[in-house]
Amino acid sequence: MPSKKSRPPRDKRAVRERLERASQERLAVGVRRWIRGADHIEGFVVGVGARWVALAQLDDRVSLDGWTLLRLKDIQAVTVEPDHDSFTIKALRARAEWPPQVPDVALDDLRGAATSAAALAPMSATFVELDRPDICYVGSLVSVDDRRLRLLEVDTQGQWHRKTRSLDPDDVTRIDFGGRYEETLALVAGPAPEG
Repeated sequence: MPSKKSRPPRDKRAVRERLERASQERLAVGVRRWIRGADHIEGFVVGVGARWVALAQLDDRVSLDGWTLLRLKDIQAVTVEPDHDSFTIKALRARAEWPPQVPDVALDDLRGAATSAAALAPMSATFVELDRPDICYVGSLVSVDDRRLRLLEVDTQGQWHRKTRSLDPDDVTRIDFGGRYEETLALVAGPAPEG
């Protein structure tokens, strides 16, 4: 968790510069977004694209827990932990989780981001935080284009829904994948039903 905090940026160029610096230097970051009620995300930047950023997410046990894709336009501030030998990095080394893996994720548009996440993990959590910051839709991507992102959801008991959920791509603010929660749901639910 970032401890020595530098001043957060207030403009888009400063946000991008901090994200790129953190990625190049493998520094821990805290990301705050403009979205009311949205989670503060901590982790390590593993990719910056034209419209999305990928972070190896850090949980409160000082362990890596999958990846989070965030829309760049929603990011208000990035706090960078400047210490290359911080407690967080020492803990991750001790857990054999350092350096964080860099997933092959397209970050220039939602279609690429969602499709790449689906190729890397059987299940993802999709957020539409401007409408509902308190929930996410967990499931398997069925399709995505400029008009719709469709996924087959799994409920909290690991049961597949019968119908797909359709989301407006412009509303998608975050995608999580490869984390313990998504992996556990995929384990319990089994493969998505055909059809």
